[in-house]
Amino acid sequence: MTNTTILLAFSFSFILSLSVASQTIISGQVTERSGEPIIGANLFLEGSYDGTSTDIDGNFRFKTNLEGEQVLSVSFLGYASKLIVDDISAMKDLKVQLRESASTLDAVEITASTFKAGDNSKVAVLKPLDMVTTAGSNGDVIAAIQSLPGTQLNPEDGRLFVRGGDASETKIFIDGMRVFSPYTRTVGGTPSRGRYSPFLFKGVSFSTGGYEAEFGQALSGILDMNTVDDPSDTETNISLMTVGLGVGHTYKGDKHSVSFSTSYIDLAPYYLIAPTRLDFNKPSRGFSGEMVHRYKTNKGLLKNYVAADLSTVNINNNNLNTGLSETIDLSNRDLYFNSTYSSIVSERTSYKAGISIGNNSDQFVIDSLQLNGYIKGLHIKSAFKTIVNDFMTIDYGAEVFAQEDERVFSIVDMEGRFSDTLRRIIPASFASMDYFFNKNLALKFGLRYEYNTAIKTHDVSPRLTLAYKLSKNAQVSAAAGMYNQEIDPELLYDNKMLNNENSTHLLLNYNYKTDKNIVRLEGYYKDYNNLATFDRNMNGAKTNSANKGEGRAYGFDGFWRANNVIKYVDMWISYSYLNNERKYLDYPSFATPNFSTSHNLSVVGKKWFPKLNSQLSMTYTLASGRPYDNPNTPDFMTERSGMYNNLSLSWAYLITQQKILFISVSNAPRFQNEFGNRYATAPNAMGIYNSEQIRPNDDQFFFVGFFITMSKDKAKNQLDQL
Repeated sequence: MTNTTILLAFSFSFILSLSVASQTIISGQVTERSGEPIIGANLFLEGSYDGTSTDIDGNFRFKTNLEGEQVLSVSFLGYASKLIVDDISAMKDLKVQLRESASTLDAVEITASTFKAGDNSKVAVLKPLDMVTTAGSNGDVIAAIQSLPGTQLNPEDGRLFVRGGDASETKIFIDGMRVFSPYTRTVGGTPSRGRYSPFLFKGVSFSTGGYEAEFGQALSGILDMNTVDDPSDTETNISLMTVGLGVGHTYKGDKHSVSFSTSYIDLAPYYLIAPTRLDFNKPSRGFSGEMVHRYKTNKGLLKNYVAADLSTVNINNNNLNTGLSETIDLSNRDLYFNSTYSSIVSERTSYKAGISIGNNSDQFVIDSLQLNGYIKGLHIKSAFKTIVNDFMTIDYGAEVFAQEDERVFSIVDMEGRFSDTLRRIIPASFASMDYFFNKNLALKFGLRYEYNTAIKTHDVSPRLTLAYKLSKNAQVSAAAGMYNQEIDPELLYDNKMLNNENSTHLLLNYNYKTDKNIVRLEGYYKDYNNLATFDRNMNGAKTNSANKGEGRAYGFDGFWRANNVIKYVDMWISYSYLNNERKYLDYPSFATPNFSTSHNLSVVGKKWFPKLNSQLSMTYTLASGRPYDNPNTPDFMTERSGMYNNLSLSWAYLITQQKILFISVSNAPRFQNEFGNRYATAPNAMGIYNSEQIRPNDDQFFFVGFFITMSKDKAKNQLDQL
């Protein structure tokens, strides 16, 4: 062997020994926080190919030539990744614990008292389809919501009454933006309806308590309706009905899409063949129209929504004070617009901004006395959502409400008038944090601040929700929060020293959900403070208004929905128990308000018959009697109306793929319901307050509609909207 060969062999051996000597062994174990080993976790040193996976015991071991401070990455599906930064020599016998990621599909959902309708909700108890297929709802979103627990039935009113609160305590939003006048105007016991067509909405979120800090100015509940983001196709819908007609059209482009819906309602033809207690000169007539425009940007979505509503009615009504008939003429005009823009700011932050404008005009004429009321509202909101990491999300933003209320009194055909105007601006800020300890335990903490320029008040409202996942299908939630709302404008006209009304919510919720069943059980307690109080003078006018009222409401709600447990059958059952007492308004003592019912039951069933191309729907509702006051007795609010019963049926028949016949009957058995008595405001010559029983104008209401859809594929129809 030559000297050169020996030298080369020696040099190679020396270099090889240096290489082996410089290698470092990295080792340890990867486990869950409970100590259970994680099999198959991935480990590698960033910037290199050095790494491995854990074995059946969660152990790992690999070699590297790197030196100094390095970054060891540890990851596994369903767990938050972890980075270990240290000197390479210290990475021996490591004990690495990974936390379950909150972003997993089966993670606990932080929710309390919220019912959602929409395909993307983990706890969707209603579908968008249910808003119009529920028998008795007659296409009204509000009526469909009243089949859920937590609502009190007031059939002659029609608005949402939630857990002991009156209708003004539940606020309605469209795409997160405030609606200032959400209900149609009616007279003489005809129930109000929501103004907005369900056909343009993809779903709703209805909260009966414990709602998050983003929403304010509501003591009892929140209903947020969300318009469709992206229609599936271009189509035209035509509706021919016993009460009117309607036309709708949707255009879908690459970036732009437009949907509109219009309807004309006239009850005159209906009342030619159906009996009614309403003594009308001109029955209810109305025209409404809505439009949604959408524009997709590279990183966001712009939506513009506009709705207009015109309605009139003229009836004769018995004046209990005089015993004479008086003519009531009512006309209403309402215009609502909102625009929202949502976008992705960065990888972890999204942004949503919006503006809504409402303008409502009411004109009441009672014989020669005319009262005009005007509501003008503006809502501006800007909100962000930032995902801090796999375990923390922060929502924060600010908004401003500006509202002007005006009332004008005058005598028909005479000069002169009396008017009042109330203006206020309510700026607010809000922030909330979702924190997941793991995929089974999470909390939401929120804080809201508001200032009212009219009454010069500052309000801070903390809110907390804690949720724990019991199993794959079940979880429990607990929530506590403070809420406030301004006093009725009618009282603020005369006294701007009044504070906001306040409520505190405490609730405990159990939710169980599988592919075919949903069960929700919830107990709650609500405490009211600073409620409005006033006295009445000899003329019935309100005097001495103050914030001396208080109240409490507690109860239990239950909900069960079973979908296709019985083939082609979808059904749900809702039950609510409520104990509600208040001392407010002109109440001399604590009493249950006349809109409150102790027991409410709703049973909804839908059956699809494939051979008949038909769907049959049934809704049965029952409510216990409501209290009312008889001024001819010394006791206060001790009288009770009879129990309320209603069985409504509907049938949808698919004549052809794009033609549907729809028939519905509300109160099919013609139950003779009554809602107590109404009394004169002053006694007659004998010292007796005249009275009459409150009955629905119509014991039964039927509806027949013929619906046509025209689309490119000739396969779509409106069955999803009936």
